[in-house]
Amino acid sequence: MRKSVLISIFFLTSYFAVAQTDYVVTLKADTLRGEVRILSYDNIDRVQVAKDGKKESFTALEVLIVNLDSAFYKAVKYENKVVLMKVIKSGYLSLYAYRLPNMSSYDGRFLLKMDGNSMEMPNLGFKKVMANFLEDCLELSAEIKKGTLGKSKITQIIDDYNSCIGKRTVQPAAPTIVEEVTKVQLEAIKKLSDKINELSFDTKQDALDILRDIQNKVEKKENVSNYQIDGLQSTLKDQPSVAVELKNLVELFKK
Repeated sequence: MRKSVLISIFFLTSYFAVAQTDYVVTLKADTLRGEVRILSYDNIDRVQVAKDGKKESFTALEVLIVNLDSAFYKAVKYENKVVLMKVIKSGYLSLYAYRLPNMSSYDGRFLLKMDGNSMEMPNLGFKKVMANFLEDCLELSAEIKKGTLGKSKITQIIDDYNSCIGKRTVQPAAPTIVEEVTKVQLEAIKKLSDKINELSFDTKQDALDILRDIQNKVEKKENVSNYQIDGLQSTLKDQPSVAVELKNLVELFKK
């Protein structure tokens, strides 16, 4: 009976979803939503999150992901600095956009391999520089030297290179942004489940059942509905000892 009532509440509350805001995921798996600003400094970028009149600031090394205006940003080492760059493509070879000196737009392009090798995407001498950078995939390097694949086809070059590396080695591909977010979500679910299992209260099984449903959706790359999150909050509303873990999980899914 209690479960059917909760399900009804879930569907009713799903109609009152609020718009998703920009957010920052820290290395501690905390998700902070609000007005996000990326601030450039001489040696290391910072990101600021403002909400309800309060501001929190983190260095680029303290964040896993920054989501700003529907784009993702990650910390990248560049010229003895740590810069928050916009992710354009991710993989064994990733392409990032960064701000050029004294510019506000992300017009620079930076290439980074999973093994740490990196370079700015060349404007002059593209064929020679890029072919040398990707010479561990000979066929692709040859195509670039011939001019078949030029600068305008950089995304295809990256895809072909990552495919080449993937076929030739057993080294796992670099995790995508979606995979990294999924990992953070699953960790938050586990932390909350572990805390709940330590307690005894009337709606404990309901909470665990909802968490299992949420976990299944995350593992299947399906959307988690607001009614599930609202229902989870309802089952745990009188459990202050799990408030921190619950808040962190809610911030990861609330839309």
